[in-house]
Amino acid sequence: MRRHYAVLLRRAASLPSLPLVASLHAAALRRGAVLAASLIHAYSACGDLASARNLFDELPPRDRTLSARTALASAMSAHGRCREVLDLFAGLAEEEMDDKAVTAVLAACARAGMVDEGRRVFATVRRRPALQHYTCMVEMLGRAGEVEEAERLVARMGARPDRVICAVLLAACRVHGRVDVAGRVHGLMRRYGIA
Repeated sequence: MRRHYAVLLRRAASLPSLPLVASLHAAALRRGAVLAASLIHAYSACGDLASARNLFDELPPRDRTLSARTALASAMSAHGRCREVLDLFAGLAEEEMDDKAVTAVLAACARAGMVDEGRRVFATVRRRPALQHYTCMVEMLGRAGEVEEAERLVARMGARPDRVICAVLLAACRVHGRVDVAGRVHGLMRRYGIA
């Protein structure tokens, strides 16, 4: 039943149809299905951040799962409420954060220009950071004009760079007029066969 509602919510979010999301929410409640993350995403996709936030706030503490927090963090970030994202994860230990949660926080830091906060979050990733974490950091540093720091970060990451991270770094080079760094990024792309 939960899976069925989750599929329907994804479809309603892709339309986006707020009346359909609201009716699916009501039907899920009647049947006792807890689909917080899917509902938060669907409300956000329909532009109704207030309903997404209210849904999360009304959840019992045991249902405020990491996936629900991450869904709300992504929704808040997409709607420009990036500074509030950090509060959603306050009190959680670093071990409780998964890759998606860290990515949501770093993306919010990048959008809001919260460079110091982003650096702090990135430094807390105990295991090897994922490529999407590096990409968020490069975007954040690039937006802040810290193009050389972003380049150094790409150079020392353990993973092979991909087209996305190179494009993000090149965009920062263009915005800040860093032709020298752009030349080195193009060399890196040639070395790894990135088109």
